[in-house]
Amino acid sequence: MGEILNQKQKRQAPGVRFAARFWEAVEYEIEALDVADFELFLAADRLPLEPRAGAAEALGASLAALCRARFSN
Repeated sequence: MGEILNQKQKRQAPGVRFAARFWEAVEYEIEALDVADFELFLAADRLPLEPRAGAAEALGASLAALCRARFSN
C-alpha cells in the first residue's frame, strides 16, 4: 500500500502545495472534531498541573518539527 501512495505522490501535479494524503488527514481531523470537547478545552482557565519553565516553547518546537517531517513534500 505504501508503494501505491508513493506512486500517487510522484504523479502529483506541479505547483500543488501538499499531497492528497495531507488533505485527507486534514479532512479527517475536521470531521472528527467534537464540539463539546472543544468548548470544554476553551473554557478551561488552567491546566491540572502547571508545566515546568520552558515547556511551552519545547512543545511548540517539537510539534513544528513533527509537522514539517510529516507533511513536507
